[in-house]
Amino acid sequence: MPGREPPLSVLITAEHASNAVPSRWAELFDDSRDVLRTHRAWDPGSLPLARALAEALGAKLMTGRWTRLLVDLNRSEHHPKRFSAFSRTLTAAEREELTRALWRSHWQAYAEFVRAAPGRVIHLACHSFTPVLDGKVRSTDIGLLHDPSRPDEDAFCRALQKALRGRDPDLAVHRNRPYRGTSDGLGAWHRRMFDDSKLNTLEIELNQRFAEGREAVAVRTAIVTAAVEAIATLAGGGQRAASVQNRSPAAS
Repeated sequence: MPGREPPLSVLITAEHASNAVPSRWAELFDDSRDVLRTHRAWDPGSLPLARALAEALGAKLMTGRWTRLLVDLNRSEHHPKRFSAFSRTLTAAEREELTRALWRSHWQAYAEFVRAAPGRVIHLACHSFTPVLDGKVRSTDIGLLHDPSRPDEDAFCRALQKALRGRDPDLAVHRNRPYRGTSDGLGAWHRRMFDDSKLNTLEIELNQRFAEGREAVAVRTAIVTAAVEAIATLAGGGQRAASVQNRSPAAS
């Protein structure tokens, strides 16, 4: 139909989904195996959330397969903390090997997906954060990180926050907490390449209190259901909205 907007495309990512280490780099952690079980190495709870969102929304899913202590997929190529204390001391050639093998393909696939989409892309990046940092208890249950200077992205973020609060009023759902949505990262960097009418990118930050267990399933279901509602509203009353609304959120 002439004048009809292209359908929305949805992309789900989870950059810190794994704490695994390829055998090639295992010796870097020979004296510090315990660190791989901490929040420094990965984001517990982010992968089940990402999978549930992708299933409910019929979205493309991209996940990190290895610990961020090798190379952080949510840092741009020249960010000083892209390599951790465990990998920063590697030679330049070894760091380039890590970049080529683990980092570059993720970033290239992301840009290619957005560029090839016929209309606007909604990108939801799934992350999680430790409940207590430096002895301070964090009051946020779910953080929605975005750039408030981008009107379409801001409107979508507010719609998602409203839908989440409607699903579970007891959840503390905050915008740009516990981190700023404009800090260096996969989505933030790609805002330079794609304007607000092409890309809306949000990070969903889940408190790791909800990483596993029965309460985690309930919170994950609330997030997925709210995302379906917010994206269907954004899509309008057409076929795309109906197809999104008719999918049931995955709770597993």
